Formats: sequence, C-alpha cells, structure tokens
Amino acid sequence: MAIDMIDSDLAITRMVLFEVGQLERPLVRWIAEMKQVDPRVFDKLQQAWLERYEQKISSCYKITQQPLLQNVTLAHMPLAAAMMPELLNRQSLPRPPAWYRSFARTYQTNALGFITSSFLPKPVRMSDGSYYNRTPNNLREYFYSFSDSGTSLPDEKWFDQALQDCEKMERDIPHLLWLAREMVLREDAASSTESMDSRLELFQVPEAPQPSLKTLARYKEHLAKPEGIKDLEFARSFVREAFESSEKILTSWHLLKQPSLYRAAILPRFVRLVTGAVSRTQSVRKVAEAFLLSPSLYSFRFGGGENNGIMRLGRQKGLRYKNPPPVKSVKPDCHPCSSSLSSPTISSDIIAGCLWMIAAAADAVDLEWLLPACKKALAAEDVAIFNRLVATVGLIGTPDAIRGMVRLRARVRHATMFNAQERSLAKAAAASGLTTVEAEELLAQEYELDSTSCHRLNLPDGYAAVLSITGSGQGSIYYEGEKGDRISKLPPFVLEQEKCKALLKSMRSDAKAISADMLVHRYRLERSWLTGQTWTLRAFIERWLNHPLLGWLARRQIWLVAEPGGSIRTCLFGKEATTVYDPDGNKAPPLHPDTLLSLWHPLQKMSDDCKGSVVARWRETLERLDIRQPIRQVWRETYTITQAERESSPSSYRYAQRILGQAQVIEIGRKRGWRIRTLTAHIPSSEGAPWSLIIPAHGIYAEFRTGGVGYNDLGRSAPAFTHIMTDRVRFCILKDRGDWRFDGGRKLTPMKKPVRLADIDQIVFSEVMRDLDLMVSVAASNLKFDASSIQAVPELGKWRRQQGLADIALPDEPHYGGLAQSRRQIIEALLPSLQEKGAVTLDERHVIVTGRLHQYRIHLGSGEVIMVPQYRHLTLETLSHSTREEDIGDYQPLYDDDILNSILYRIALLQKDHKIRDKNILEQLRDE
Repeated sequence: MAIDMIDSDLAITRMVLFEVGQLERPLVRWIAEMKQVDPRVFDKLQQAWLERYEQKISSCYKITQQPLLQNVTLAHMPLAAAMMPELLNRQSLPRPPAWYRSFARTYQTNALGFITSSFLPKPVRMSDGSYYNRTPNNLREYFYSFSDSGTSLPDEKWFDQALQDCEKMERDIPHLLWLAREMVLREDAASSTESMDSRLELFQVPEAPQPSLKTLARYKEHLAKPEGIKDLEFARSFVREAFESSEKILTSWHLLKQPSLYRAAILPRFVRLVTGAVSRTQSVRKVAEAFLLSPSLYSFRFGGGENNGIMRLGRQKGLRYKNPPPVKSVKPDCHPCSSSLSSPTISSDIIAGCLWMIAAAADAVDLEWLLPACKKALAAEDVAIFNRLVATVGLIGTPDAIRGMVRLRARVRHATMFNAQERSLAKAAAASGLTTVEAEELLAQEYELDSTSCHRLNLPDGYAAVLSITGSGQGSIYYEGEKGDRISKLPPFVLEQEKCKALLKSMRSDAKAISADMLVHRYRLERSWLTGQTWTLRAFIERWLNHPLLGWLARRQIWLVAEPGGSIRTCLFGKEATTVYDPDGNKAPPLHPDTLLSLWHPLQKMSDDCKGSVVARWRETLERLDIRQPIRQVWRETYTITQAERESSPSSYRYAQRILGQAQVIEIGRKRGWRIRTLTAHIPSSEGAPWSLIIPAHGIYAEFRTGGVGYNDLGRSAPAFTHIMTDRVRFCILKDRGDWRFDGGRKLTPMKKPVRLADIDQIVFSEVMRDLDLMVSVAASNLKFDASSIQAVPELGKWRRQQGLADIALPDEPHYGGLAQSRRQIIEALLPSLQEKGAVTLDERHVIVTGRLHQYRIHLGSGEVIMVPQYRHLTLETLSHSTREEDIGDYQPLYDDDILNSILYRIALLQKDHKIRDKNILEQLRDE
C-alpha cells in the first residue's frame, strides 16, 4: 500500500475497533429498550433533570438570570441521569451495560453540592485539537450519537472495509484519492507542513468562469519547467477521473461525502490517532472506551447518514496552507468559543486550476475527452463546471474545438451556460480572425462525401456501404450487393470480418455526426432572416455549393439574388454552381460576380413578381422537381401586423390569455433560441425577467411575458407550475457596446425601451410571431384537465404572491394559428391526389373525411379526430417513422411538421375504414 502504515499499527487499530464494537452493541440494545418505554425518554429525562437542578443551583448559588442558569445546568448534566427513574416518576428503567454504569460513576462529581458531570481525563482523550472531541454535555447530544438499530461508531468491520477501499481507490482513482488525503491531512492541526504536497498550491486560481491572462501566463511559465509536463499529466488525469468515476460529477466538496473515498482517505490519519492514544494510555480498552464517552467526532450519524461510514473526523475545519500567505484580513472562526483570529485557509477545489493548465497547454488531443465531459456537465446542469470546460475548449481553439462547440450549442438550454458557450466560441473564432458564423461555415466537416453528397465504402466480395443524406438532413446508410443493386442488409460472412466491423462502425458514427451537424447548419441558416447574413457569390460558392454537406442543403433552398443593377430576383441552384433556375423551373442567366445572396423569405418583394405570385410558381416547380425543403420557404407561415396590434402598439396581445403546458413550451422555446426561466412558486411570473429572443443584427430583442397557473397558495414548498398563461409581446431596444459577431454578444445590454410594432422589420416580426405560434400550437393542443383546477389572475402586475387567485376558463378547442393555416393550404393543394382515394373536403379548421363506416373531422391545429354525427373522439396512434410514404401521399413538401404528416396518414387510413384490422380502432368505430 502506498500509505505510510505498518502492519503492527494496523493490528493495534483493529484491536481497538473490535473493542469499540463490543462496547457499542450492548449500548444500542439498551437504547432500543429505553425507547420502548417512551420514544422520547431521553428528552424527558433531560428536561426533568434540568428542572430539578435549576432549582437547586438557584437556591444554593443565588443565580436568577434564566439563560445563564440554563447554560450552567445543561453543561453539568451527568450520564447517570439516564439511570434515574425517579425523574420520570417510575419505579425502574431498563438496566444499561456495565461499562456505562461504570462511566456514570467514574465521570461525575459532587463539587457543586450535588451530582454533576466531570470531563474526560486529558490522557485518555483521542485528540486535544478538536472542539467535538469532548464529553457530551447533555443526554440528547450523547444518545443522538448512537442508532437504536445498528452500530454508529467505527468497528472492526468498518476497518476491514476501509482497507479494501484503500486498495480499490489507489487502483481506480489515485488522483482523486490524493486530493481527499491532502484535505484530511491539511485539516489536522497536528500534522506537519513538511508532509503536505505543494501541488495543491499550484492549482489555486481565482473563482471565475474563465482564466485571466495572468493565470494563463503563470501556467505557461510553469509548463516550461522540468516538472511542468508531469503536473500537466496530473491535471489531465485528475479531471478525467472526476468525470469518469461517478454518474454525478465530483467536485472537491463532494469528495469526502463518498463513503469509499472517505474511508480510504481518513484511514492513515485514523490509524495514527488510535496508535498514538494507545501509546499514551498503554491500554486498548481505555482507548476504546474513549470512543464511547466522546462519540461526537466519530459517530456516523454526524457524517451525513447512519450507515455510510463517514465521520466528522477530517471534515470539520478549513485546510491549512503549506506556506501561509500574509493575512490581509481577519476571519472569525465558525465556533463562537474559539479565537477571533484564524489562519487563512486554502481551497480544495482544484478542477478550475487543472483546466486552466490544460488550456495553457492547448493540446488538441485533450478534446477527445473534454468534449464528452462538456456533454456530461450539460446533462447534469452543472453550470460552473460546464462554463469552465467550454472555456478550456475555446482556448484550445482548433477547428475540432470550434466544431465541437457548435454541435454542443444545439443542446444548450440554460441561459448562463449558453452565454458562456457563445463567448468561448466567439473567442476561438476571433483568434482566427473570423466571426462565429464564418467559422461554422469554413470549418464544416465533409465526412469524405463526394460531389453528390455520398460516400461509398467498398467492402469485401464486391459489397458496398453508402453514406448519404436524406430527409431534412439526416445521415443515412444503405447497402449495395455484388451487382450494384440495393439490399436491405449485408450477409453475415461480410459483417463477421473484423475490418468490415471497424469500417461500418466508423460510418455509423459519421452518419450520426452528419445528422447533428445538419441540425446546426439548418437552424443557423434559418436564423439568417434574423441575423441579416448575406454572402457574395464567390464566398457562397466556396463555402456552400462546393461543400458536399452544405451544398446538399443549399441546393434545396431558394435564394434571393441582389444584382449590381438593383434588380432583385429568386433562384434555385443546380448541380453545377453556375447553373441557376427561375421560379418556373427554367434555366436563368448566370449570376453576376458581384451578386449578393441571402436566403429568400416569402414576405420579400422581388423584381420577378410581375409574372405572378412567386410563391405559387415556386410551389409548382418544387412539386414538379420533387424537392422537399429542409427549411420551409414556399409553405412558410407569415405573420403581418394587424390593425388591433397597431392600436395596442408597442405591445401585441395576439397570443395573450393562452394556457400552455410549461414543460412543453419551455422545450420548444429554448430550442428556438429563446431565453426562458422556469416559473415556480418562488418565481410565479416572468414580469421581472420576461422570456426573450435576442436579435442583435436589428438592435432589438423580443420579450414575451407569462405567469404560472395551477396553484391557489403560492408557498415556497409548491413545485414548478404545470401550466402557464401568456400575456403581451413587445420589442425593445438592444444596445451593443462591442461587436456581437466577434464577442459572442458579451456586451449586449437590454435597454427596456419599447419600439413601435410598425417600426419592426416585417420579416423579423413574422419570424418572432411564428416562434410564438409554434409554442402555442404544440403546448396548447392537448389540454386534459378541468377548468376549475386552473387558478390565476389575468394581470401579471398583480401576479406575485397572490392568495385566492381567480379561475381562468380554458379554450373550448385546440389552438388554431398560422401553422394550422399553413397545413390547410398544403392539404388544399394535395386534394386532387387525395380525392382519388375517397371523399375529402375542407372547412375553416377541419379536414372532413368520408369513409364507408363513418364521417370524420380532423382538426388542423392538433390532428385530433372526431367521429360524426356521434361527435365521439377517436384515438389513433401517432404516425411512426416506419410508415410508408406512399400511405400518406406521393409528395409531402415539409419535413418539420409531424402533425401534418399525421393528418395525411389519418386521411389515408380513414378513407378505407372498412379495411381497418386494428382491434383498438375497431372497438371505437362500433356504433353504441
């Protein structure tokens, strides 16, 4: 074993703990017998003794001040009080163990004229430096140290387990064990500074989410020293162990709360403590008795649990410096009876210091474990650790680091974590002279895709695996046989080859990464309507069309072309970068080299509008070419300012007074980039911090106010609200004291000054309202509770801490907004193909399907089905990914609307209701 313990010391310690167990077990049985007499027997004995002896002290010593009187009597209560049945007016009480009776007689005195306690003789004390290592001064404190169902002090079983833990911890997590032992060592006032490791001082850094230039310079200077590489390897190993050793991320204040790690760390000090006491007393029995008489420091009940094997020992004081710095200020000690002056203490939290040393080394190899650690911290919502990890990744600053942070950004929902991630990403990009957007485009990975956005992997015996992009940007793999035809799966003799397994594993990993990357690129391109991003033709060809991954996305979207002459038109790019098509699908003249491109929005006006509606022409062309857009454009919902909004400006109440499921709306909103706080009883409304969407390119931000509903009594014990009610939307000025494109928005300041709705760019207004419509449509589509259970007040200004909140009526049917209107337009365009299979018509808010058995009404907002004339709800399974596309029509223009696909599927199913074989559906279709 690496710790400094010899076999004879271990043997002596085990002998002492064996005696401790022998003494404690009879005591535990007696405590249980006493509690059978009365569960509060010791409290009652203590109270009765205090009342009796307060009178005696008051009469003998003329003490009349009640607080002083209580302190004197409580501090002198003997253990013999537990053997005085007369205090409870009883004839007898259960008889305690012999050693307890001996203690009670030995450690009592008549110095005050009656029986009181006496302190444990100094030579028998385990340690003189601990406040807790003393004789308990009242029955309640003493007996609380023991459980009535098991041992609460270390015994021989605890010792044997500690030896096993030492061996295991030294093998599995030696660096965490080093820190835990260093904490125990420095907590002990009797330990020598020579035995301390100065590495703890090395990793002391200021408490901050990012390192200062001074800190980085210090670590770079240290790395140049001979011992620098060794310390760097220690830092790497320590952080990796902290993240890999437990499902919960370990921080320094958690180390000594882990039972196995605590036992392994405390054992060397514990052995020294016990052997030292045995050496002074020359008696194993006396040392064991000292544990029973002074149990506070060693009882597991004070260590965080009765059976976890953790004591107060090693965990009660601050950690000492090896070489204390000059004291700048005086800190009072935690115990009121101690000295008012205390030595400075050192922090045991060295994860930040280790990460800053890794950042100073800036080795790209560390990304292999740093990025997974970021995901783990994100999943655990450990804000402090996550912020430091992404700061480290950003300071490494390689292309892989930037790609990793871009993928990570799509998962971040917490506002503080998102801001830290954005700052780190912006710094990494700015170090290369790029904006965040430019870095994302230039560093987009290609995954060995060719010009057709495919990667063909030749396998043994003429078989092949092909990686391609399908759907809205998902990585997909299909297989080819010996003749080049598609096959459903590879034969076993090919899959069993080790080389083939490794190649296919790598390809599956690439397919998963492509799906994640395309999600990021698709969202970033869609948000270009808010960021105002444009491209020159040369940059667009280099970054998008010539890139096998981004080119696949770019060729499925419609682009707005602004030419030098002032003309504005739309185009679709072909396979060649120089080939463009007009809204009718015809080849258009080549673009001018000085052309400026941006993603086209249906609200934008163009020069080619004179030939008819550009939207309608593009819809026909995309349907003819069988192109489905990853980002909807021709079928995109648009929102313009209404007359009511002009009158209520600067606030819009379009989506006010809606009741939404909070969990659903938060998930959707945060995915769309909104900063949202969960509403709880402590924060019942968003009045102080409205939901917001930052739009720095236009110098504004949108805010959406909400309030929690569902609780009549907003006490602190109430959980998060299950539902919320919406209020006004407005736009306010956003001031930038820096450049948000390069600094990650670090210097953006909300000014809370509203802007008139008429002054908001129409595309910005439409996109913000579309986000809100999406939240409302999804989160309010399936409310399943009684209106009388929802209570709140309608004005957010009166929301905080109100009692007796008024009832709010729920909507009679699901929300019908812009998304539902868009679905109606799509289904209307598909009616000719749907009519071939049966009678399908549309009213304002429903699709009406006439089958052979019944007529059905499908709501366009929620997809719910009602049978008529019974007006009975019909429950159908949600459309699965395995549903064949031919079952829901030949052409579906959208990938991102599951409710639309579900409606189309239900239309196809209900038209042939006489062929349904599903027992659950048939049971619902029967006439009652």
